[in-house]
Amino acid sequence: MTFAHTRKTFFPPEPLPAARPKVRHKRFARIRLSSFKGVFAHIFLSAAATLGGCRLPEPPVSKEEALALAHRVEHSVAKHDSTILNRIFDEKALSQRVSDASSMFMNHNLIAGAVKGVAQGGLGSKVVRAIGDEGTYQLIKQYEKDGLQHILFRLYGNEGVNYHDFELVKRDEGIKAADLYIYTTGENISKTLADALKRLNSNGTNKDLKKTDNIKQLIEQGEYEQANTVYETLPAELKKEKAFQLMHIRIFSHFSTDRYIGALREYKSLFPHDPNMYLLMVDAYSLQKDYPKALESVNKLDSLIDKDPFQDYERGLIYKMMKDTVNELICFERLHKNMPEFKKGTYELINLYFSMAEPVKGAALIKEMNDTATAK
Repeated sequence: MTFAHTRKTFFPPEPLPAARPKVRHKRFARIRLSSFKGVFAHIFLSAAATLGGCRLPEPPVSKEEALALAHRVEHSVAKHDSTILNRIFDEKALSQRVSDASSMFMNHNLIAGAVKGVAQGGLGSKVVRAIGDEGTYQLIKQYEKDGLQHILFRLYGNEGVNYHDFELVKRDEGIKAADLYIYTTGENISKTLADALKRLNSNGTNKDLKKTDNIKQLIEQGEYEQANTVYETLPAELKKEKAFQLMHIRIFSHFSTDRYIGALREYKSLFPHDPNMYLLMVDAYSLQKDYPKALESVNKLDSLIDKDPFQDYERGLIYKMMKDTVNELICFERLHKNMPEFKKGTYELINLYFSMAEPVKGAALIKEMNDTATAK
């Protein structure tokens, strides 16, 4: 039983067609929900707008304003309302961040068109689809860095976990996001856009961009073998870039475990110091049964985030596979204390209590869950 599959104890995946068996590694499927790599062939066709002239200092956002926006986002997504997140980006601020992230001069109209594509790309709609009926989009913390307010969210759904870190700015219409750091890509969306725009200025990229769009469409249609066939026709140097490596991993997450691990190893060899490696390699190490390294990755990710109680769920699952009942119990009990509403964690703790011949504790948790459900 792989690490990814241990998460399905109470929520089994839908059966796959018998004629086309596929291995779907749920952890990496979250890339689909959070990475904007696949939409670049569309966003460059978006309407362009001229940027302003002088760059004026941005008025500071207060801690209270940051938290107010975070709570509005959290409450709206919990109701499956995508409106606030769909409108969260400030196009002018994000355009400036893209320009700052580029190592070369770029046409302002081109930047504005790409940014408009992201701003209108429906981040909120993607998040709402990602959480489904059982997932969550929860505020982990608000913090200040270099004089700027940030709000960090955890996205958790049937497909796995990701983190979104928004950098905030103040505008007349309210608090907006100037940039977004996505943990599965290991970079700000401004950097992702800047790199994509630089590829536009390279010779022969139009044909490659069309292939990228074709790959994205094939992935969305579930045609992973065909997507890989097109991917293999891309230039070798292009396939070494982060955006395309992540696309490669996404495709291979639907193939055999060996091919999936191979794609992760290739990414690690090219980007060994990327912060997102901690997030990606938990799965790879667990599939290889290298549980100490899987735990190390979880702990480093938790340290990078500056502590998220959810990571006790990851630790508990790893200890479960190690048959370390003592630490498994510590993790799941601590998880339940900090996140009593997280059903999957509670289910794991109930199962563990019964397996340890602690039926009274297990029954008490079942009653607690039933009482909570009745109260709602």
